This record gives sequence, C-alpha cells and structure tokens, in this order.
Amino acid sequence: MELAGVALTSLVGRDDLLGSLAGAVRRGTRLISLSGAGGVGKTRLALELVHHVADEFDLSAVVYLADLNPGEDATTAIGQSIVTALGVTDHQSRRGAVEVLLDHLQGKRVLLVLDNAEHLLDPVADMVIALLTEVPQLSVVTTTRHRLDLPPERVVAVPPVTIPEANATPEQARGSQAVELLLDRAAATGSPAIPESGAAWDAVVELARWSGGLPLVIELIAAQMSVLGPEKTLQRLDGGRLLATRTRRAQPHHRTLTRALDVSWDLCSPEQRRLWARLAVFSGGFDLEAAEEVCGDGGGDEVLALLADLVRHSVVVVGGDGRYQQLQPLRGYGLRHLDAFGETDALREKHCHWVRRLVATCAVEWFGPDELTWLARIHRELPNIRAAVNWCVATRTVQIGLGIVADVVRTRVHFFAALQSTVRAWADDLLSVEPAEPTQPRMAAHAALAFTLIAIGDKERGDYHLDQCRAVAQRLGIESAPPVLFAEGLHLVLSRGDTAGLALLRQARDGFRAIGAPGDGQMAALLLSVGAGLLGATEIADAASADCLADAERHNSPWARTWALWTHGLPALSQPKYVLHECLPALIEMGDRWGCTWTIEASAWWRARIGEPEDAARLLGGCIGLHQRHGVGLSGLVPFQRQREQAERRIVAAIGEAAFRAAYTDGTRLATEEVYDLALRPFDTSESEDVRTGVIASPLTAAERKVAELVAAGLSNGRIAEELYVSKRTVETHVGRMLAKLHFTNRTQLATWYGNRGSSHR
Repeated sequence: MELAGVALTSLVGRDDLLGSLAGAVRRGTRLISLSGAGGVGKTRLALELVHHVADEFDLSAVVYLADLNPGEDATTAIGQSIVTALGVTDHQSRRGAVEVLLDHLQGKRVLLVLDNAEHLLDPVADMVIALLTEVPQLSVVTTTRHRLDLPPERVVAVPPVTIPEANATPEQARGSQAVELLLDRAAATGSPAIPESGAAWDAVVELARWSGGLPLVIELIAAQMSVLGPEKTLQRLDGGRLLATRTRRAQPHHRTLTRALDVSWDLCSPEQRRLWARLAVFSGGFDLEAAEEVCGDGGGDEVLALLADLVRHSVVVVGGDGRYQQLQPLRGYGLRHLDAFGETDALREKHCHWVRRLVATCAVEWFGPDELTWLARIHRELPNIRAAVNWCVATRTVQIGLGIVADVVRTRVHFFAALQSTVRAWADDLLSVEPAEPTQPRMAAHAALAFTLIAIGDKERGDYHLDQCRAVAQRLGIESAPPVLFAEGLHLVLSRGDTAGLALLRQARDGFRAIGAPGDGQMAALLLSVGAGLLGATEIADAASADCLADAERHNSPWARTWALWTHGLPALSQPKYVLHECLPALIEMGDRWGCTWTIEASAWWRARIGEPEDAARLLGGCIGLHQRHGVGLSGLVPFQRQREQAERRIVAAIGEAAFRAAYTDGTRLATEEVYDLALRPFDTSESEDVRTGVIASPLTAAERKVAELVAAGLSNGRIAEELYVSKRTVETHVGRMLAKLHFTNRTQLATWYGNRGSSHR
C-alpha cells in the first residue's frame, strides 16, 4: 500500500544523498538498498525520492511490507501488495501476482520502493529477481536493515544526521543537522524559542548529541521537550547525568531509540500508555471510531482525549485524511507492552470482531448512494482485514474468519482491487484448519469462492468450490438457499452457456431480497440480466434488465445503475439501446477497469451488428489490449466468446478476412484512451429508425417474409413446413438466413421484429 502521503519529519540534511539517489534511478540503476539503523529515516528518504522523480516514470509506488508475515505465502503476499500499490487490476485473471506484474509492467519505466523488507529477505529477493529479470526498465529501492545480497544490488548506507561537537559554539551547533531538525520539530510542537545561551540551550545541544542523529529519536525528543523543557528532557533521557559529561560518545543507535521510547512511555499517563499499547493491534492505520470500538472501555470521549495526547507525544501521527497511524518501532514497542499487560488476546479478539462487523455492514449497505465510499473504506482496511483473518487461523476461530471472507466477496472489492488471489488464499488457509464440518459460514465461503472463480473464468477451481458448496448445503438441508442457487445459476450461464441457469439466478435474486440482502439481490439481478441478454432469452432479458435498472435507481447506487443500464444494450433484448455513451464515461470515472473492458467488448459487438465492420474490428483488437492492460480475460466465459465469434463472422462477411485482420491489428496498437475515444464516437443514424434502435432492416425475399409471418404467428418449423408444403430443412434454411440478415440470435427476436415492422415488407 502506498505511503506517499505520510511525511513524519522534516527532511533535513539529506539533500546530497537525495540528489545522488535521484541521479542513480534516472540513470537506470536497477536495485538500491537503503540500509541503516531503525529510526535513521530510510522510509522518509525513500518517500521523498518517489516524490522527487515520480514524474519521470510511467509508474511509481511505495509498498509497505512491515505488516506482512514471513512464511510459505510471503511471496504471494508481497506480490499482491505490489499489485495493489501500483494500481494494477487483474479483475478476471487466474494468473499469479508475478505473472500479472510482468505482463502489466512490460514497456514501462517503473520505480518501486519496498519498505521495511528486513523480515522478508528471501521472499523479497525472489520477487525482486523475478521482476528485474523480465522488466528491463524497472528500478527497485528497498529499505532494510540487512542487504538482500543480490548481484545487481547497490547498498547505500543512510547515515544519521550530523550532531554537534562537544563544546560547540552556538553558531557551530546551529550548523549541525540534528540541532536544526530538533529546533524545527520543537517549534512545530509548540515549544517556545530557546535563546542561544544558558542551560536550556546547552541542553538542546546535548540532546542533539544524545540522539545519535536518528531523526525518529529527534522527533520523540521534540515532543518530550514540549512537556518537560530541554533540561528535564535531557535528565530523563540521560539517566541523571548532567551537562558536565559532554565528552561522552553518542550511545549505540538501538539503545538510543529504545531509551527514547522508554522516556516517551514514562511521560505518558497510565491511561495513555494503555491506549498506546492497545492501538498497536491495528495494521495499516485506523480512524477514531475504530480506536473507540476496539481500544475503549466505554467511557465516552476518553479515547479521543487520550489519542490527542498521543499525537502531541508523537507516538501517533495523523494523515491528511484524518486517519491515524503508528510508526513500526512505536507499534512494536506497544505490542510488547500489550503482552506485559496481558491484554493481547482480548484486544486481538476485539479487533477481529470490529473487522467482522465492518465487512458485514459493508456487505449489506454498499447498495446505495454511498457505494463508492464503502468500496474505498474496505480497500483502505485491507491490512486490518488480513490481520483479523490471520488471527482467526492462528486461534482456529474458523467460522468468524470464513464469515469475514464471504462478506468481503459480497462487497465486490476483490474485483475492483484485483484481490481474487488474496481472498482465495485467506479462504484456503481457513478451510484447511479443521475438518469440513457442515456450517453455514463454510457453505457461504464456498459459494463466494465459486462466484469469484466462475466470474473470472477459472472453471476447474470454480467447479470444485461449487461442489463443496452443494455438499455442505445438502448436509445442512438448505440446498435452495440463495447463495447456493446463485452459484449454481452462474455456473450454468457463464461456464456452460446454458439458459437453464437463468431460472436459478432469478430464484436467487428473489431469495436474497426476501431475506433483506438487497446488494446480493442486485448482483443476482445483474448477472441474470447479463446471462439473458447474451444467451438470447428475449422476454427474460427485457424483464430482467428493466427490473435490475429500476432496483438500482430506487437505491440510488451509482455503480449498480451504470451496470444495470449496460445490460440494456445487450443483443438479446427485443429493442437493445446504445447506452455506451452513458455507461463508459461513468465507469472510467469510477476506475472500474473491469466494467470498461466489458463495455468496449459489447461496443464491438454492437457496431458489428449495426453495419460498422471496420470500427467493430478495431474495437475487437483494442479489447485485446485492454484485456492485457486491465488483466480482464473473457476466454472462460462462454456467452462472451459466442458473441465475439458472431461479431467476427459478421465483420468478415461484410468486408472480408483480409480487411478484418488489418483493422483488428490496427486496433491492438491503440492506447487505452484511443480505444475509449473510438467506442464513444457517434455512429451513423441517418439510414433508418432501425439503426437507432440497434436493428438493421435487411430486405427479405417473398419466401422469407412468408416464413417470418408464420414464425411470428407462433408456428414451429415443422408446422410451417406443412403450411407451405415444403420440407422442414427448407424452413430451417430460411430461418437461418433471416437471422443472419437481421443479426438476430433466435426465433423470438425474429417474431418480435416481424410483429413490429414486418408488415411494411409484405
């Protein structure tokens, strides 16, 4: 996750080093490791480096690794963290994170910072080598106390800032970076200006020397000075030794940091200390409401007041968005004291239940005007969600963990943020902890995974989880539960292209709504509309799309409305509408690359249908580029493949194979914005009303018109053959030709068209 917005101290004394690092990455240095003691400012320097040179790279990101656990899945977790930080979306891909990254980063100049890598040296080294080998314009910067020991590694030691010499004059002392930084941070905390003479000034100089030049220690000292003043702060830090001992050497860095933390701890009241320790259970930050729920004792505004105190002590920092965070050394210090208080298990449990309630609330309430806010909230809390799931695995509280995973899937954040592999790994860890006892959380987790895997075209693993879902549901006697029907219907529609799944999706939709799960009902309604709109069930498609859109508009849900409107342009509707100009800009603005790719794909089908074969071919080619850049694969979705193949046949029939291939190849070269512009270009509506409604009125022969009339009357092919005294095969040939001419997929569309317009051709 990116930390570029967190600047904890002034950047003093790093200009030369920053300039050297910026020059190195500009020249294409592949791997730089910033090493140094804890608190020396490695992270701060890396953040400033990214800000300094980001405009010169196609992509840049900072990936914070401190909250990741070492173990068998560390490489996967690192890869997924990089994918998320870079904003790479792989909404419908079965590929691993490394494969996604290698594909997405090709041809781009990329700067990647991996922060706090020392506890993951082997998996980080494996990931770095894999990326550097395959991505020639990638530069990686790590912050770590220990080098990676890789051949291309350039180790840059980040030194402490300079400290004043013993007996330095005020002018000399002011020239040291430690004094400059200490005075700057003290002023920021509200400490009064200090005259350059007397005991207070001497204490400032001695504090700067005592800090060893560690910026984090200087930050803590500045906060302590605002409470105690320079002299008492020095006494607390120095164990009672006074200014006469100026000739002593600076303490070793680890002792200096520990002692600075000890003094900060001592300066806190018992209530502040307890909150410091309790807040350490959060991963990746927290907001006030979370702190109150997890760390409070029900005492009204006590947490707010104590949290403000901890901010003044520089124990907690506040971002521009009002979110709180503890630096890793302070968080680790707090966790040790939480153990000493004997509260670790209780606080971990409270944290887990807070996560459980958060995702459950989002799963129910996302369907509404705050939909995008909820998605952002869940995405922001992913480190806390991961910590809660890991705690459930460690303590074997599997049912709670499975409930968390299932509700994360219900929010759909894993599609927006390319987290399918992460969510699947969480579920796999939980499902492997204990024997598969039949429980509703286990059934819901299997159903959620089946939904995810089927939707991304992973048939094998999707079928496995669907089978497990069925088995658990059968043992519980709830085979007709909405989640089971939803997974069953989706499997039939998307994996097999079978319209029999539509009835199951309709039952799932109605079942979800009946039990008060409107968001789940909307997803079932959407996929019912998609399936019917692609598979040719005209009457079902018309009704399902109308219901889906009306439901989204009733709930004023922006993403849901855009997708519901999208289904009105699918080919199986009796009167499909060209809604791309409304859907696509909204999807682009929301950042829904999955939706954008599906929409461009549908645009290609549409233009093939209305007689714009060259643009249709370019869009099909452009879609291949989007599939690769957005990580959205459609090859495992049978209805989508059928529509693409049909569009290709129409284009070839109109302009020939060679012209199709030329336009298609031209489309593959288009940038994403160019594909969007092509899709949004108005089409020619001057020829007929039929073009505006998406139907081409191709002329029929007299024999075809007679057959169409009887089809509209509801006669079967066999009955029509008897009526016209021809063979059934002849009738089938006529019907097939008419469907091709009119760009329809079934007899129902032909009958509807003839009933509305056919009389004018008699």
